[in-house]
Amino acid sequence: MTAEKTNGPLFAYEAGNHLHQYGGRVYHDGRYELFSSEQPGGPKAWESFEPFTAEQVEKIRAAVNDARDVPAENGGSPPPDAVRATFDLDGRKVVVVDYPRAAPPELEAILETITKLRKKPPTPSTWTVWDGNRAVTLEVPCDIGDVEVLQPLRDALFLPSPKSDGAKVALPPKGTPLLTLEYATGSAMSVKEGDERAPAVRAALARTDWAKLPSRLC
Repeated sequence: MTAEKTNGPLFAYEAGNHLHQYGGRVYHDGRYELFSSEQPGGPKAWESFEPFTAEQVEKIRAAVNDARDVPAENGGSPPPDAVRATFDLDGRKVVVVDYPRAAPPELEAILETITKLRKKPPTPSTWTVWDGNRAVTLEVPCDIGDVEVLQPLRDALFLPSPKSDGAKVALPPKGTPLLTLEYATGSAMSVKEGDERAPAVRAALARTDWAKLPSRLC
């Protein structure tokens, strides 16, 4: 591999219109940088992120190679405020004049590959919930955002003004939490009677028959 190939980007893109501009680039050595600006045409403040591993770079390289035959010019007659994007595919320039509507799928596949590689593994968690009669423990080894049945409880815990109307689960014995959430990292939170989140948590708990769920939710 030449010095130019080693130092230059394996993949880069810049997109924007007269209101906003953004971009990213991945180098052959794994460096990863992004920028975003509300002043198109102005200086770009590139921000560095954790570099990709050699194995991850090869996956990006494969996606770039799959896009080697996309046309150099893409898009027809876009509206005045359309986003224009310029891609650098390991030294080959590709332009999309109405992005992302007119973007070839091969270009989007590169960005999707990068997004998947940047996604960090989920933190497993354990949820112990009061179902009105007893405590039920549920294991969640995936991202809690991927478990639909937990959405009302997530809202009750993390939204600033969660819904608390409707039926509510019966209170547990004094001192027993309505909900305990424990992460594999060691952090944990509990909601008991008297907690400001208790009404919303009780309403969320009443929406599901927790004892009938599998002990592992994903």
